[in-house]
Amino acid sequence: MTPRAKTTPTKNDDGLTATAKKSPVRKKPNGCTEALLFDALDVAIFVHEIETGAILRVNRRMSELYGYSLEEAAQLEIGQLSIGLSPCSGVEAMEWMRKAAEEGPQRFEWLAKDRRGRPFWVEMSLRKIAMDGQDRLLATARDISEQKRIESDQASRLKRAEAQNAVFLALAGVGADFQAAMDLITHHLAIHIGDLCVLEMLNDDGKLSVESISQPYLDGEPLLPQPSKLARLSAETAGAGVVTTLGESIRITDPSQAQIRPRIRPEFHSYLKHFGIHSLVIVPMRAEHRSIGAITLVKGGSSRPYSAEDQTMLQSLADRSALAIINAKLSAENQQQAEALRLINAELEHRVAQRTAELGEANRQLQRLAIEDALTGLSNRRRFNEVMDEEIRRATRSSEPLGLLLGDVDFFKKFNDHYGHQGGDDCLRAVGKTMLKIFRRAGELPARYGGEEFAVVLPNHTPSRPWPPRNA
Repeated sequence: MTPRAKTTPTKNDDGLTATAKKSPVRKKPNGCTEALLFDALDVAIFVHEIETGAILRVNRRMSELYGYSLEEAAQLEIGQLSIGLSPCSGVEAMEWMRKAAEEGPQRFEWLAKDRRGRPFWVEMSLRKIAMDGQDRLLATARDISEQKRIESDQASRLKRAEAQNAVFLALAGVGADFQAAMDLITHHLAIHIGDLCVLEMLNDDGKLSVESISQPYLDGEPLLPQPSKLARLSAETAGAGVVTTLGESIRITDPSQAQIRPRIRPEFHSYLKHFGIHSLVIVPMRAEHRSIGAITLVKGGSSRPYSAEDQTMLQSLADRSALAIINAKLSAENQQQAEALRLINAELEHRVAQRTAELGEANRQLQRLAIEDALTGLSNRRRFNEVMDEEIRRATRSSEPLGLLLGDVDFFKKFNDHYGHQGGDDCLRAVGKTMLKIFRRAGELPARYGGEEFAVVLPNHTPSRPWPPRNA
């Protein structure tokens, strides 16, 4: 077995203590070869302190990739090298370092940030090493931005197709509910295309009002105001107003947000800052050779900026959405008009029915007055004569008997003279009430024949068949 060469500590050109093997190939272990290799590698290298994550050493490739000088890099905190948003923040970075120190080597993709604030993707590798007699973490970062761009382009094409299908399917069933159509548009576009989607419509007064927002929530509370609380803006306002007026879309990519902020309502600026918005696209909603509004989408964080293909697809969706909204509004107006006509017709029908009922009741009253004695409530002489004629003809045809009772109030004149006409009327009413109570079988007709005289038609009765029947 070949014995291992002895090692002795030495200082390299960067002032770091390293361990060099005694070897016949290297007679002067001064660290120059290690330093050259360290800087020649095409991956960014960091040496970290395990407990704090402090950067102890970096190579030249790190300086080229991140834009910091070697001296500046040594002063950075680990969180400054990422975009600062979960899952690529300083907190997550420290967790990856903990796993590398306690569980073994780690490899993962990471969204980093250079000195200018430009985000880019790297493949990170972390492992624990022994250096200067202490445990350190060695981190390597390989730029995979181009690979991620290709993957993102493929994913974007799929997303665009999904967005088109989702919006078209959603709009197919909205019917007359144009508010539902607008909410579906913002919902699906926010999910498939952008982080925030705002739909604004041009009103009759020439101003834009926010009709729908893909509302974000923080701790269960809405981050943005409700659409009804947002003021209407002039069509000349930069952003959605200008896009609606000119009928031409705009697309902006600006991590500093200097060009994005002026084109977004002030109420949404808190969203831009919180989510690190870096990309904006605004497309007009065109239908029937005019713009009826605009759709605004923004992206932030680690997402890919909007591309020209996104802009073209969104314009197609916006135009299709505009047509769906117009059709929904027309359908709603037609339904409202139909409902108004239905209510008018129902009111007319109600009035006709009410008038018909009133006329029927009036006719019944007239008919009752025509055949009823007003004082006693019995049938009058006219009704008695009609029924009597009918019963005589029926009895003649069927050879059935017909009975007739005639009577009057004895000494009525003396009674009337003594008690007056009111007393006489009361007497006649009492007689009528009694007769109605007695003669109530089918066919029987009690009537006031005239004055104090009364008559009763009794079908199918003779003197040999006394009235009332025994079984009555």
